[in-house]
Amino acid sequence: MRTRTARWGLSTAVLVAAGMALTACGPNDPTAAAPGSSAGSSAATSSAQAGAQTPGKSGNGSSHASSSGTAKKPGVRCTDQINYAGDSRSNAEINSIGEQTGHCPAVSTSGSGGGSGSADAGAHSVYVGKLSYLAPGKLLVKPDTGGLDQAFFVSNATDIRGAAAICADNNEGHVTMDSNGYGTSKCTEEQLETAAKTGAVTVRVTMNPHSAGAESVVEKYHQ
Repeated sequence: MRTRTARWGLSTAVLVAAGMALTACGPNDPTAAAPGSSAGSSAATSSAQAGAQTPGKSGNGSSHASSSGTAKKPGVRCTDQINYAGDSRSNAEINSIGEQTGHCPAVSTSGSGGGSGSADAGAHSVYVGKLSYLAPGKLLVKPDTGGLDQAFFVSNATDIRGAAAICADNNEGHVTMDSNGYGTSKCTEEQLETAAKTGAVTVRVTMNPHSAGAESVVEKYHQ
């Protein structure tokens, strides 16, 4: 009886050991990898790396300047096409932008073009365009560089300067303007509104963007 019991005990131990070995190598073993999984992971990593590119660059690695502003006329420099008086950039820089992008940048006194047709000079906005009349004390400027028309208010505090169309402070009718073609004669609000009703006068308006109050309205002379 003792011999049989020992044999049964030995058989049981062998079976338990075999079962443990099968469990360790079974399909639920977390260390066992499915065939081809390593290759699939490497391929996915390579694909993700190939698809990633530096922001702002094209597939060949070269950057492209965005086109904005007014379309450049063939054979005409941007500084000859648009009056950049007061722009903080040099003529060379402005013309270079036009040659590279095919578009003349918007007039800006802060060194960067604005898509709305205005140049933000600190707490002020500057618009250059055709002047029109809305109501007493309220006028409108249509930016030459495009964008929305901008309504603004004038008051006794507004500095109004004319070259010829708004007013000229001489009796001979000579044009009064600075080296950039902007008027220098002191004009009245009434004279400004009269000129605005013609719809033919171009001005530079410097205004507060929050109150829409004009700080200055200066005529841009056209020969």
